[in-house]
Amino acid sequence: MQTLDAYLATADAVKLTVLADRMGVTKGRLSQLRHSKDWPPDLALKCEEALGGAISASELSPVIARARETPVQPA
Repeated sequence: MQTLDAYLATADAVKLTVLADRMGVTKGRLSQLRHSKDWPPDLALKCEEALGGAISASELSPVIARARETPVQPA
C-alpha cells in the first residue's frame, strides 16, 4: 500500500502545494495525511483524481478499498 509520502519521494511526483491546490485542501491537511493509510474516503478520491491515478484511492482509504472489491448486486 502506497502512502502519499512514498509517492512524493518519486522523481515524477508533483509538489505538495500543487497537489493541495488541485484537491482544494490546505498543504497542512495533506501534511497531516502524508504518512497515513486511513484517509477520509472523499479526500482519497480527490487525491486519486488530482494525480490522474498515480495513487489509487484504494491505497489511501480502506473504506474505498472495501467498496471497490465488493461486487454490486443488481436491484
